[in-house]
Amino acid sequence: MRKIIFDCDNTFGLLNRDIDDGLTLLYLLGAPIVDLLGVTLTFGNARLTEVAKITQEMKKRFELAFDFYPAANFLVEQVNRYPNEITILATGALTNLADAQEIDPAFFSKVHEIVLMGGTIEPLLVNQQKVAELNFSSDPIAAKAVLLSQARITVMNGHMTAEAFFSKKEMHEFLLSTANVITPEAQSWLSETLENWIKWNEKVFIFSGFCNWDVTTAVYLERPELFSDEYYFLSNEQPELSKGQMSLSDESKYIVKMPKKLLNISVFNQLVIKRMTAGLKSN
Repeated sequence: MRKIIFDCDNTFGLLNRDIDDGLTLLYLLGAPIVDLLGVTLTFGNARLTEVAKITQEMKKRFELAFDFYPAANFLVEQVNRYPNEITILATGALTNLADAQEIDPAFFSKVHEIVLMGGTIEPLLVNQQKVAELNFSSDPIAAKAVLLSQARITVMNGHMTAEAFFSKKEMHEFLLSTANVITPEAQSWLSETLENWIKWNEKVFIFSGFCNWDVTTAVYLERPELFSDEYYFLSNEQPELSKGQMSLSDESKYIVKMPKKLLNISVFNQLVIKRMTAGLKSN
């Protein structure tokens, strides 16, 4: 099993806020290869206080077994306890990871791998509409510190993750699979949260579903072959990170893996449904 820490800005259950951090958490709880050491909370989709409150509510409503922490200290403690064994999935502002390096300058050298969701390399369009990058731009100084840390990094950028489309049909399939897994009250909250998010996407992006951006990080852990296999050099100057845009170079010492394509959306979504359902069963 892989030792994982999930660093996220979970807003699952908050009206008109992204739900994919919460779905990623369900996936990790249901993945047989994952030993989830803990969840560290950051900001991005909402303020940290809101993220902490809704994460506690999600844990309670679904009776989930995980611990969460709003600080970098946990990251440092665990990486020193398990040097070169821990993979960090980071799907919000990267403040906690940069703060961990401030506490322990050798932090990044002790991490096995970091899988990030965020960033662009050009303007991001979703269904022909321009979308502002959120995760890297929420704390561009921290994003630069992580990207140029020379840790083993995989970036699931906004262009590729926009392909992870979860339709209303798949939503109903997921809800059906959870019907006898959680309480009726929890099922109602799950259904309401998913439906509200699809309604928001129908108004904003004019499609009946949503981009399951963050879940790509969890699927990548288990099924990396579902993604293409490209590497890029990053420039040592990252002037556009305030907009979430990474600057590439022809050659540098800063190398990241950054898949360009999600290769099979059908297999991806079926695996996501299976793992999220298992995550709800894990209580």
